[in-house]
Amino acid sequence: MVIPVTPFTVMKNPKLLLAKAWDNRIGCAMAIEVLRRLQAESHPNIVYSGATVQEEVGLRGAQTLANAIQPDVAFALDVGIAGDTPGIKPQEAQSKLGKGPQILLYDASMIPHLGLRNLVLETAEELNIPFQYDAMAGGGTDAGRFHLQGIGVPTMVISIPTRYIHSHVSILHEDDFEHGVQLLVALIKKLDRATVEKLHRG
Repeated sequence: MVIPVTPFTVMKNPKLLLAKAWDNRIGCAMAIEVLRRLQAESHPNIVYSGATVQEEVGLRGAQTLANAIQPDVAFALDVGIAGDTPGIKPQEAQSKLGKGPQILLYDASMIPHLGLRNLVLETAEELNIPFQYDAMAGGGTDAGRFHLQGIGVPTMVISIPTRYIHSHVSILHEDDFEHGVQLLVALIKKLDRATVEKLHRG
């Protein structure tokens, strides 16, 4: 058996972080940090966080998680392809490390809820949180199951641009993580009953 030895490494630029399996340990880290920060904040929600399994082979963990929680609104936290990865063409991916989390406009498993998408963009702009757009003609995230739960769940994907995903030497930017967490905390504070009901109506 051969196993790559790839310890977590802070690069020469200390904002760049290298590790194995950022896809999707960074999503788990974001969820944990959002929960930690919400402990000190007033907000109108019961917030659930789940680390799912078998996303790459059929979104199976996402299906069971959505069945268990039956969410009113859902966010999938994932990685996205960084367009400044050597060898990636501009038409293949546009996002760059350090320019903000990615807001997914569509992928092969989901087109996001328009109202929730607009709320995410408005919140980021209101708080001057940098963000980038992303789209994937192929592939998907756990959002592909979340949005189909029950009669439908407004769902968005917020991802962190990452170089060399699906490798043992993935690289991402600390600021993108921080801005993604800030955005999620702000959104959860905004999602009161009236806002959620408005999303479900249209």
